[in-house]
Amino acid sequence: LLTDQVVLSVGYDAQSLTEGYQGEVSSDWYGRKIPKQAHGSENIGKPTSSTRLIMDAMLRLYDRITDPQLLVRRMYVVANRVVPAKDTEEPAYEQMDLFTDAEELRKQKEAEEKELEKEKRLQNALLSIKQKYGKNAILHGTSYEEGATGKDRNNQIGGHKA
Repeated sequence: LLTDQVVLSVGYDAQSLTEGYQGEVSSDWYGRKIPKQAHGSENIGKPTSSTRLIMDAMLRLYDRITDPQLLVRRMYVVANRVVPAKDTEEPAYEQMDLFTDAEELRKQKEAEEKELEKEKRLQNALLSIKQKYGKNAILHGTSYEEGATGKDRNNQIGGHKA
C-alpha cells in the first residue's frame, strides 16, 4: 500500500494547565479543562510506502503543530489516500523551466529511486524474516530496555491481554 499524506492529532494532558498555559482551552470527556488538541496534515508529494519519507513527513508535522511546553496525553496517526501499489503510475509529464539543470535533476531522481528501492528490499527482507520466524525475530534495540513492552505485546492478541 502507498500513501501520499499523513495526519496527526495530539491531545494534551490536563496537568499542562497548571504550568501557566495561556493558549486555547477545551473540555475533555469528563468536563475537565485541557489545552486544545493540535491537529494537522502533511503531504508527502508522491504515493510511497517508504518508512523514511513517511517518518520525515510525520516529524515535520509534529514539529509544526505541537507545543513543546505541554504534556502529551494521546496521539492519533493516520495515513490518508492509501492505494494499492499496482494502482499508481508515474505521470508521463514534467514541468520544465529555464533555471533548473535537467541533467542534475535527473541524477537526483535516479539517486532517490535507488535509495527507495534499497529501502523497499530491506522492508521486504524484514517482513519475510518475521513471517518465517515470528514477530520477535527482529526488534528495535529499545525493545530490550528495562520496562519495554514490545516483545511481550507481540505475543498477545492484537497487542492486548486477552
